[in-house]
Amino acid sequence: SLTLTNTQVAPVYELAITKQGLDENGNKPKLLNGVEFKLEKLKQAKTGGTQWEVDTSYTFNNNDNLHYLTGTTGTDGEIKNNPFKDLEPGRYRLTETKAHEGYNLLSKSIDIEFTQDGKYKIDDGPAQKATGDAASGYTVTFTVLNRKTPELPHTGADAPSLWLLIGMPLAVAGLLIFTFRYNRKGGRRH
Repeated sequence: SLTLTNTQVAPVYELAITKQGLDENGNKPKLLNGVEFKLEKLKQAKTGGTQWEVDTSYTFNNNDNLHYLTGTTGTDGEIKNNPFKDLEPGRYRLTETKAHEGYNLLSKSIDIEFTQDGKYKIDDGPAQKATGDAASGYTVTFTVLNRKTPELPHTGADAPSLWLLIGMPLAVAGLLIFTFRYNRKGGRRH
């Protein structure tokens, strides 16, 4: 007699991120390197409701048993040696921890939820179908955009020493004029 047992394997996901930056006007996207992201698994907060908190007891298989993963973008704007793979269904938080020079960090983290049926949601938006299948794994690909930090106007003196060079002689001249006038009027009387 032969007994076959078929067990369902939980699907795994890969998060493929491309980082692009826009200029001050929201135009001309360019690929950004050196941008660092952190991915953490979330769990429902003990307070209940729809609040989520980082699950510090969860450890990722491919990250020395830490409760988070990090990845940095290369010159192609994609995460090098993508560590965001073999992710099980659940809710995750993606945080930009280091921005490309001249660009702002994202103002808030991105929450991503992977489901058992090959779908995902970003920030509790509508469910979308991931590419791939349950046997080979699903891939969620998206582009994260940042705006260039606007040039701030110059404030303060251009050359503080210049003002000192002008101000000190004027102060000394004022002091000398005061002293001469004081002495001309007879100075201090005893």
